Amino acid sequence: MTAGPERALWLRRAVATVVRLVPPGRVVAYGDIAELLGAGPRQVGRIMATGPAPDEEPVPWWRVTNAAGRLPPHLTDEAVACWREEGTTLARDGRGAAIRLRRADLPALAGAAEAALGPLPGAADTVPDHRRGGRRADCT
Repeated sequence: MTAGPERALWLRRAVATVVRLVPPGRVVAYGDIAELLGAGPRQVGRIMATGPAPDEEPVPWWRVTNAAGRLPPHLTDEAVACWREEGTTLARDGRGAAIRLRRADLPALAGAAEAALGPLPGAADTVPDHRRGGRRADCT
């Protein structure tokens, strides 16, 4: 796909699709999605901050964190409520997800994403790496 507005819209829709595929009670890092889609973690973070395309449904944003299982402070309380509701194990301090314990199955996520979106740049290389530490949906 070429760079420019078409790529930006595709990436925005692809991020939303992948986020919707993360099972309840599981989390992924911005970098996990970025690797799968051939983008950068900060690009994914910016897309998550602005939400899905205007004509799309909200996404379960609390299932995507930084590599340490954290979200920006202004989202933490709401995310913690959603994680508790979904049974996501929290970090010891209760202010993030225990991503090492609750990271989604990345190869399965890659397969589901390719089934929904077609071949993806990083799908073949997506393996768990446990060393890596807008529009909003309600968690209910």
